[in-house]
Formats: sequence, structure tokens, C-alpha cells
Amino acid sequence: MKQFFVAILLAIGMFALMILLDLLIGTTPKGIIWKTINPFRVMEPAEYIIVILFILFFLGQSLTSFLKKKRQQSQPPSN
Repeated sequence: MKQFFVAILLAIGMFALMILLDLLIGTTPKGIIWKTINPFRVMEPAEYIIVILFILFFLGQSLTSFLKKKRQQSQPPSN
């Protein structure tokens, strides 16, 4: 769960940084929103695959960690 919240906090921080930098260079508010919401319009198909694999890897790692903790909690302690 911590990994998920850290990822969300990093994403929010990066979006805020993107918006602030665009404001500093004088981009219109409509342009800023469009660039922030749709960053994938310039990606190539190979880059889409890499992004999808990264997301799947992150979700798989989080799921296995969660299941491992769940199994350890369900097993009674051995004496």
C-alpha cells in the first residue's frame, strides 16, 4: 500500500511541476491543461508497450507483496 501512495504522491508532484513550468514560460491555461492531460499523443507504439509493461510490473509486484503478507498473517505462529 505504501508503494501505491508514494507513486500517487510522485505523480501529483510531477503534474504540479509540469503546470508550474508551463505557467513560467507563458503557456495559455487551455494549452497547459491539454498538455498535462494528454501527454501520450507524441508516443510511438514501442513506447506504449514499455509504459504498459512498467505498469503491469508495478501492479504485479504490489499484488505479490500483498498476497505474501496476507498468507503470513493467516498462518498461525509455530512454536
